[in-house]
Amino acid sequence: MPTRSTIKKILFHAALVALLPLWLHAQNGSGYFNQAEMLFKNKSFYGASVLYEKYLATEKKSRPRSTPFAIEKKVKGKANVDPHQEAVYRLATCYQMINDYKKAEKYYKESIGFSDKAYPDARYWYAVTLRANQEYAEALVQITAYLEKHSQLDDKLLGADRELEDLKFIQMQSERVNDLVTLEQMKGGDSSANYALVQRLDGVVYTGIKQIKGENNEKLYTNALFESTNVDSPTLGAGNIQIPTTTGINDGMATFSKDGKKMFFTRWTKNNNQTVSFIFMSRFVNKHWTKPVKAPDPINMEGSNSAQPSLTSDGRFLLFSSDRQGGSGGYDIWAASMDSNLQPIQVHNLGNVINTAGDEEAPFLHEKSRTLVFSSNGRVGMGGFDIYYAKGNFGLNGWEKPENAGAPLNSSKDDIYFVSTDEDNIWNSGWISSDRASECCLALFSVKGNNAQYVHGNFVDCKTGKSLGNVELTVTDLRHPDRVLGKYKADTSGAYSFLLHNSAHFKISAVKPGYELSSKDYNLQVLKGVDSLWNETICLKSLSYPEKEIEKLLKSLVLSSHLGNFAYKKATLNDSAHDNLDSLAAVLKKFPDMVVQVEGYTDGIGSVKYNLILAQKRVNTCIRYLVKRGVNPKQLKGKAMGKCCPIAPDMIDGKDNPAGRKLNRRVEYKVLKH
Repeated sequence: MPTRSTIKKILFHAALVALLPLWLHAQNGSGYFNQAEMLFKNKSFYGASVLYEKYLATEKKSRPRSTPFAIEKKVKGKANVDPHQEAVYRLATCYQMINDYKKAEKYYKESIGFSDKAYPDARYWYAVTLRANQEYAEALVQITAYLEKHSQLDDKLLGADRELEDLKFIQMQSERVNDLVTLEQMKGGDSSANYALVQRLDGVVYTGIKQIKGENNEKLYTNALFESTNVDSPTLGAGNIQIPTTTGINDGMATFSKDGKKMFFTRWTKNNNQTVSFIFMSRFVNKHWTKPVKAPDPINMEGSNSAQPSLTSDGRFLLFSSDRQGGSGGYDIWAASMDSNLQPIQVHNLGNVINTAGDEEAPFLHEKSRTLVFSSNGRVGMGGFDIYYAKGNFGLNGWEKPENAGAPLNSSKDDIYFVSTDEDNIWNSGWISSDRASECCLALFSVKGNNAQYVHGNFVDCKTGKSLGNVELTVTDLRHPDRVLGKYKADTSGAYSFLLHNSAHFKISAVKPGYELSSKDYNLQVLKGVDSLWNETICLKSLSYPEKEIEKLLKSLVLSSHLGNFAYKKATLNDSAHDNLDSLAAVLKKFPDMVVQVEGYTDGIGSVKYNLILAQKRVNTCIRYLVKRGVNPKQLKGKAMGKCCPIAPDMIDGKDNPAGRKLNRRVEYKVLKH
């Protein structure tokens, strides 16, 4: 579930559709005003804003503004209500409620020229919108002016004091060097309406806007879960997760078991402009998600809202946000202890060290550092929801005092749903949702730590201890072997140096003609900023194989050049091919000067172009496998042969020969250099 301050703006499309019949009947100024008033009282702020704008655009400028025509009433502090002033102030409120602070600022600025008795809080909200729009100096002037006149001890006085503290905090942030992380907005799809991205296996799941058809084929909009299968570079706008649902239901903010087969997520509805949310569960069975069921008590509690679930990586706790009784006020962070089947045992509040009288939402636990990350609007910060963190454990009162993550993770708007993707360094990489770049909705940002490691080292001969120059080295990610971080070459004295960003776990693979392949794994603690690291010296063993052994090996390679066969139209390796590829990999690593050509073939069905593409895919599959097994890519050449060279007939006596075609769907290799 999105934050209470953003749910209205995320569903603005639905509000737009709902307004269409009202517009048809609002043909004049008074009609627009009356319709807007009705929507405003029903908290339909987006719809009301559209009609207030229409009213202001069509009102008669020559009419004395002290003569109301839309309403005849008196309000405390106001003589007969001036429709123009009322429309301006209500319009500012509408935009403020849907977090369109640019437009809200414009109308609050006009409102501070009205009577202070009629609109006593106009200056307060004008200061809030100035702060949200990063006009900090003027915001400080306006909030100070408000405090000078406002002496009544109420929520607005407390809010103004908080705004003043927030502005001081923002000033501190602007004076320091914000070099902790870099944020980059993720692109693709409707990039202005996506949020709450989490990892599932090798992909990601996030919440976005989905268009559906209503009962009368009208366009409606709802929140739904979407999935991208690429965790390194997620594609926004990917297909939504097919979960059984009905009209009027919104789904969002999911979390998954370690095997990716059990999902907890937020499901919410809106009744009479009131959001009602519960945490639901679904299982992944036979490649489909089962019909969701409400998570059992005590995760959900009737009469209150539960939302934004987050499973800890060990599956022992489900964190979530709830406004149930027993909290500190507003939404609090709660923790449900879970059994081995991910069933809740008991729930407890994380206490008033974490929770405030405001709202605490979107919890996430970084397991290795035991750091809880969450968002709050009840603490001194930069405005709206800010990201905070605290170290501790799940025992009551077991948390240190939370700290504000500061800029650039936080902004003057809402910053929420932080998730780290680095097991060791919480701020090294991850995702966050923020409306800092939008007048409308939350958007997704990737988080990258500003870390740089200059890695240095030397190569020597293992036997003589002498330096080895011109060694070629490939640096790969230990956790993702297919990800090459860089390729380098040592100088003539055997020294090497390269630069890494945010990479604490890497492997160095070294190759030099006449020497065995050497590789070494590294696991480092990455610290903020720039650092220089010196690796221990790497030695390479020289090759000294008799010529007869090489000749014998080459003969065996020529006699057995078959690597494997493939299913019809497929480029996936079968199990029998693994042994052949492993054997070839061992030979190529033993003789680093050897170069082979991997050739892909197909059967005769299909066009020449189609079969060449398919053959190339089969070649690429084999080459990727060999590289994963430590073979230097320079030892491998690929060539798509297609259906050119069958080793068995596709047809016998004019009839299809499946057995022959199966033999033709193959990959072979031949030695180019030794």
